[in-house]
Amino acid sequence: MRIRKLSEALIRRIAAGEVVERPGSVIKELVENSLDAKATTIEVDIRGGGVDFLSVSDDGEGMSPEEMHLAVERHTTSKIAREEDLFSITTLGFRGEALAAICAVSRTRILSRPHGSDEAYELLLEGGKVVGEGPAARPPGTTVEVRDLFYNTPARRKFLRSPRTEARYALWLVRRIALAHPRIRFAVRSEGNRVLSLAPATEPLGRIAQVYGSSFAKRLIPVEMEEPGYKLQAFFGPPELSRPTRGEQFLFLSGRPVQVGTLGGAVEDVYRRYLPRGGHPVFFLYLDVDPFFVDVNVHPQKHQVRFRNEAAVRDLVRRAALAALGGRLVSLVPTKPSRKGEGFPRGSDIPADLPPERPTQQEALFHPSRPQGGREWRVLGQVRASYILVETEEALEIVDQHVAHERVLFEKLQDQGKVPSHLLLVPQPLEFPPDVAGALREAAPKLRRLGIHLEPFGERGFLLRGWPAPLVDWQARKGFREPLEAAAERVLRGGEVPLEELWREIACAGAVKAGEPLDPAEQEALIAEWKNTREPARCPHGRPVALRIPWEELARRFGRG
Repeated sequence: MRIRKLSEALIRRIAAGEVVERPGSVIKELVENSLDAKATTIEVDIRGGGVDFLSVSDDGEGMSPEEMHLAVERHTTSKIAREEDLFSITTLGFRGEALAAICAVSRTRILSRPHGSDEAYELLLEGGKVVGEGPAARPPGTTVEVRDLFYNTPARRKFLRSPRTEARYALWLVRRIALAHPRIRFAVRSEGNRVLSLAPATEPLGRIAQVYGSSFAKRLIPVEMEEPGYKLQAFFGPPELSRPTRGEQFLFLSGRPVQVGTLGGAVEDVYRRYLPRGGHPVFFLYLDVDPFFVDVNVHPQKHQVRFRNEAAVRDLVRRAALAALGGRLVSLVPTKPSRKGEGFPRGSDIPADLPPERPTQQEALFHPSRPQGGREWRVLGQVRASYILVETEEALEIVDQHVAHERVLFEKLQDQGKVPSHLLLVPQPLEFPPDVAGALREAAPKLRRLGIHLEPFGERGFLLRGWPAPLVDWQARKGFREPLEAAAERVLRGGEVPLEELWREIACAGAVKAGEPLDPAEQEALIAEWKNTREPARCPHGRPVALRIPWEELARRFGRG
């Protein structure tokens, strides 16, 4: 095989492959360029999931015609000039590849006008080559319009998801950037509809409230810490705000959203004893670092970073999480769930946000479907607030309460097909991030078949008017959010979701969690329900529900057989 020099066109397309994976990555690069240009307002428009058309407009510094010609060439940038600058990067985009790479795989129009200039200038490009240019009309700032993305690399286009999925991913990326830059005004339109509109906020918590709702933001615990070279402003959710996924864990490094990586593990380690199994803490970490202490040029798309002293940063974040829990929530999880204050250390204050008391026996969470008398089993009690011990004639059964309840709820949903809904006397207002709200609007018809009646209320709000009758008593105490977020997450991951898959998500999210104490009546009721299921051995996801130890095996182990 002979060695040959690649053509410039092929070099551009290879560079594009490093930076431009999908429409969302194009939007990310263009928005970061707008931020580096000191924009105060950034507007994004998406059509056809960003494949047909996308644009990013800003009111930043703008470019002269000469700078515009340079900007679409490879290895050109305004952000580094010397080799030493690579070790002190303070801007978001800096590789000198992004705009050239985007132009190489699309039909692009760039309009820009510097502040102080009388008119704007326009460049038209196809496949990275300039095909037209001239004066244009535009206020100061820059607009980049991208059409027919990957028109000249059809193989890459085949790997894209549906337009709706690509648009949701792009919105998720903009949401992350908006959280990192609270003082910037952001607006996003998709298919002509406004899907995100954020006014400038004075500080990060205000932006979090804009995205997630004020009630969510008020529950976050702020912590600030500073070490030589590092400054951390963090917001931690209390344990009861935990989520079934890590989707609400954020790290913003000097204004750059990056992967949480091992820092997330430091927070998870601190929270572990306070969370139910499968729960993950919510947190927002705003970390400012001296550029000397971090390398952001690890990944072509700058998703990952490398700290010079990873252990020191982990320790800083761990201490912040400990301060959050120690300052307000160290006694949040009582050792016994009955009366308010029971199980807390002597002399400690009872938290004002203690979870609601458990229902009485008459309000029991589970409702047995057969009489208790004459049965062939007996509940011995609960172990570690996660397992229920059951004595039968043949064996000792150790039942995982979460997966047992999950099996019960799943079969109830399965049996009824279209689940009867319990209409709430007072509709519950709920707010979600824009991408989650979009997924819930898409899933609304299927959710209605589950008995969940969601009525859109504003851009990202809903009025919850009905809930599946078999689950309403339990979920009313939990706040309804977790099953809805689980369903939305499933939609966001895979687009169209079979109804049975939503049953699994709702059953899992709605089931009692490991680490959740149950009173004797609730234990009895749960085991009675579980024993009446068709497939008691496994949960809907295939996990075993119980371990069974025959009495003969116990006798043998104790040397009695």
